[in-house]
Amino acid sequence: MEPFDVRAFITFVVGELRWRLAGGAAVALALAAAEGAGLLLLVPLLASIGLTVAEGATSGLATLTTRLLATVGMGPSLAAVLGLFLLVSLTHAVLYRASLLLNPTLEQRLAVTLRERLYAAMVRAEWSFFITRRNTDLVHTLTSDVDRAGSAAYQLLTLFTGVLVSAVYVAVAFWLSPALTGIVLCGGAGVLVVLRRRSQRSTAMGERYADADRRQFHVASESIAGVKVAKSLGAEGRGIVIFGRHAHDRAEAYLDLLRAFARSKLWLDVSSALLISGLLFIAVEWFELRGAGLLLLVLTFARVLPRLMALQESAQIVIAGLPSFRQVTRLTSEAETQAEHHDHCGMRDAGCGVRNAGSALRLTPRPSLLRAIRFDRISYSFGEGTQPALDSVSFSIPAGLTTAIVGASGAGKSTAADLLMGLLRPSAGRLLLDDRPLGAAEIPAWRRSIGYVPQDSFLLHDTVRANLLWAKPDATEGDMWQALERAAAADFLRARPEGIDSVVGERGVRLSGGERQRLALARALLTQPGLLLLDEATSALDAPNEHQILTAVQHLAGRITTVIITHRLSAIRRADVIHVLDQGRLVESGTWLELARRDGTFARLLEAQGMESPMVAGQSREVAASRAAI
Repeated sequence: MEPFDVRAFITFVVGELRWRLAGGAAVALALAAAEGAGLLLLVPLLASIGLTVAEGATSGLATLTTRLLATVGMGPSLAAVLGLFLLVSLTHAVLYRASLLLNPTLEQRLAVTLRERLYAAMVRAEWSFFITRRNTDLVHTLTSDVDRAGSAAYQLLTLFTGVLVSAVYVAVAFWLSPALTGIVLCGGAGVLVVLRRRSQRSTAMGERYADADRRQFHVASESIAGVKVAKSLGAEGRGIVIFGRHAHDRAEAYLDLLRAFARSKLWLDVSSALLISGLLFIAVEWFELRGAGLLLLVLTFARVLPRLMALQESAQIVIAGLPSFRQVTRLTSEAETQAEHHDHCGMRDAGCGVRNAGSALRLTPRPSLLRAIRFDRISYSFGEGTQPALDSVSFSIPAGLTTAIVGASGAGKSTAADLLMGLLRPSAGRLLLDDRPLGAAEIPAWRRSIGYVPQDSFLLHDTVRANLLWAKPDATEGDMWQALERAAAADFLRARPEGIDSVVGERGVRLSGGERQRLALARALLTQPGLLLLDEATSALDAPNEHQILTAVQHLAGRITTVIITHRLSAIRRADVIHVLDQGRLVESGTWLELARRDGTFARLLEAQGMESPMVAGQSREVAASRAAI
């Protein structure tokens, strides 16, 4: 266990709860006072049944309780003492109920704060933050790790309450016999020292369990997402074996952690019994305590020792949860460090992003595009020492026309798309809008002017209406149907009984591939973008569905700037200009006919896809004619 982790955790809890922690402390103090009052009332109660309390170890407490009773006008009669004892017990029960409700409430507040801050940090982070991490790890940290950190916070609050209550019992015990109390406390301190090493083992086991839980979550998420492919490969059995191995590892890690707690609990119980036994022997044989003093002392220590030992249990649970807290704070810090430059939210303000999205960003007008977007000697690398994904690329995207960016896999097409949307910032060079550099402050407004349709369109497991309103919450019924018409998606929805209120299923599973892409296109068009970006949007579709989408896009010609990024050359026959990328470099630009007539990369791509270029077709006709002449 690193001391820094403990300090950081306590600092976080205190910093977040602030005055609420003061309220919790007040309840804990009142609870401790009620415990102490109930213990003090045992002195007159013992006196009322005939035991001597005015001498020996209880004489001081007897005098104190007599004075307190006289202050409220009561005598030490049995009925009065029992009535007061019932009142104190009722007060204790009410305070204990408040404590039981307060600590979980504070725990959930801390968990929500951690979760909101992490989520806000992630969604405000640069796109490169997500490229280098597994989505399942992010989701696991956002859910399971935050829950475990919240549980650790609950145990810390319980520990705080336990310390206050235990302090009251120790004070009473010290009043009864300072020497015996000192002996017992020294013995308890010795036990805690012995258990410190076990606490360190709990930290290691907590980290092992957190890691095993994260791995199982990752395997479960990926295997369920890929169950269709697994069935096609007949790999269900292998998946079951792999998942079972991870489930077994997680169970073993959990049981190891539980065994560590159980061993510590055994040590605590045995130590408590030994200390109580030793206390009785020393009190009777060495200090010659008898009667009410002995009874009250034994009762006090019988209640305080389990509480002191329970503090160790709570501390172990806190320590076991620290790895999850460390993971949450580490990931939050990394995401905040990689925040997009246009984001001016404070690192501790989890709600800032929501407020910006709802107000400030809407006030920023979309940048106009009158002439062209230009890549001006842009380079981008995903890390130091790696080959550039784009290397000093320069080309233009004319406003109002259809531009295609093509190339083989790995040519840099998707990187160009991410740069065009401002998801990535160039390592070198500039992105120009009408010869003006796109500044960091303009990126949010620029993105709002882009309609983006990727290959694997994201759809909510909700209705078509909900998916459209996700893009534009204030869209009217007419706006939505107009966008559906423009995307050639209206007819298939009208044929459904629920129409626009049809549920699309998880990631659009209830729709065909073509229907999903047309719905994604309609959602993009609903925002009335100035730039429509199709990133391999038709690459997984058959020819009829591809034709429907491309026809819909063609009807937008002249009214919207369109960029089609694809490796399927059949999708770009009608493009006004085509840029060809190869290994991160721009190798050709021109129209379809111009590029097809050259003996270049585009012509070779045509041939590889079974589409003859005009030059090859002409040569074939010449050969055929010469053969016919012979």
